[in-house]
Amino acid sequence: MSQLTELRNFIEKIKNFKVAIVGETIIDEFISVSYEGQSMKSICPAFKVVSESNLQIGGAGAIARHLEDFVSTVDLISNSPEEIRKTRYIDINDGKKHVEVNSFNLIERNIIEVDVNQYDVVLVADFGHGFCDSIQINGGFHLMAQTNSNNFGFNRISKWKNIDKKSICIDSREASLQINRKTNFLNDEDFFELYNYEINCEKLFVTLGSDGAMSYDGIKILKHPSFKTPIIDTIGAGDTFFAFSSLISQIDSNSLFIPSLAASLSTTWLCNEKCVTKQTLLDHAVKYLH
Repeated sequence: MSQLTELRNFIEKIKNFKVAIVGETIIDEFISVSYEGQSMKSICPAFKVVSESNLQIGGAGAIARHLEDFVSTVDLISNSPEEIRKTRYIDINDGKKHVEVNSFNLIERNIIEVDVNQYDVVLVADFGHGFCDSIQINGGFHLMAQTNSNNFGFNRISKWKNIDKKSICIDSREASLQINRKTNFLNDEDFFELYNYEINCEKLFVTLGSDGAMSYDGIKILKHPSFKTPIIDTIGAGDTFFAFSSLISQIDSNSLFIPSLAASLSTTWLCNEKCVTKQTLLDHAVKYLH
């Protein structure tokens, strides 16, 4: 079977799915600035704002947008967008981030019960900002638990170890934190160690950046190289991979091709300014498959 045929079959298989996305929605704000030099009175760089802010829906909200064109229904169970905002000041000349300012104003919530039996697929996107601490779920879901500057080392995937998961998706840094040892996981033995260490899931996906991705179902390790597409921004690529690896896992496949393809497509725009659709994913596949 060709990879293009595999993609078309995947799109057909999931078209009637009812999906729930559980997790934190984040407002990503981008403000373009120009560097004006060093302050004379303090050790502080000075910047000039050169554009109005660009607001985007990130986190669980972005994951929901990526899947909306592929399935019949997407329910987003999340916080209000204004509760979490991440503001990034971007250099207009080279696109580099100078500083990020995070604002967290989550309200106190009662326990939110999620019944997975009401859906074909349930995804939990735990960004470590507190919303998922109010979730009670009865198993049978797909999970990511992100490490970021706000929760480094404190939002490990093993916090969910006592609940059976259908799949888990983490990156190599999160995986290293999980086994308390830095490694790139290109060695199969490292991957086996990770799978057997407080993971408690059927399928494990690990993204490796420029080295591609790996998966393991307890029987066979699969590997896929990264797509060599022109990269605009990698923010959100891991979330995109998670969205599609969850659906791949749900149809009882370990394929890395489709989530890797979707993730590479999402690096061709700034953060979450666009979303993956059936047509853009098919076009991307035609362009980069040889």
